[in-house]
Amino acid sequence: MEVITIQGESRPKAGTRRCRAMREEGRLPAVIYGHGEAPEIVAFLRHDVEVALAHGARTLQVKLAGKVNPYLIKEVQYDHLQKSPIHLDLARVDLTEKVRVRVGIELRGVPKGVKDGGVLEQYMGAVEVECIVTEIPATLHPVVLNLALGESLLVKDLVLPPGVTVVGNPEDRVASVRLQAAEVPTAEAVPVEGEDKAQEPERIGRVRKDEPAEE
Repeated sequence: MEVITIQGESRPKAGTRRCRAMREEGRLPAVIYGHGEAPEIVAFLRHDVEVALAHGARTLQVKLAGKVNPYLIKEVQYDHLQKSPIHLDLARVDLTEKVRVRVGIELRGVPKGVKDGGVLEQYMGAVEVECIVTEIPATLHPVVLNLALGESLLVKDLVLPPGVTVVGNPEDRVASVRLQAAEVPTAEAVPVEGEDKAQEPERIGRVRKDEPAEE
């Protein structure tokens, strides 16, 4: 995957009000940490970050103080609508070291088991993998066309790029095709022989003087 380069700027530590003002100016507050060094408080143009994220970037080359260094995107915080980024966490990395990250899983195709009346259920939306920084896949797209009724796609069945390995149980289920549960018909009330109309509710208490007593 191509590593995108963006310009960063150092900034003093700021409170909530200053960070809000920066966002209104179109800048995105961020923190760089890791490798035993002190955290750096920086900022980027929000548009540059949004473009990188839209391209599925997992790492960024950042120009900062006359130097260009690679960083791993550790966390992106979004607004309450989950649309616009409001904060970015970056981790210092060595391009030759292995890292562990979660990679999304998007199923492709309609299983033959669904055409036979089944339902496709996906149990895992992402899987943790280990690889060097430059080999992090954007998203995994397993094809499930051949899944029949009762069959499952397991973690060990995922096709991974060279140099990428899964961290976790290879027998975990990613998705399955199961038979739809049959609908249970609602039981209809069966009239009792000799009853032509619904019984009146039982009367409890005294009968009013202006109301004749039942025989």
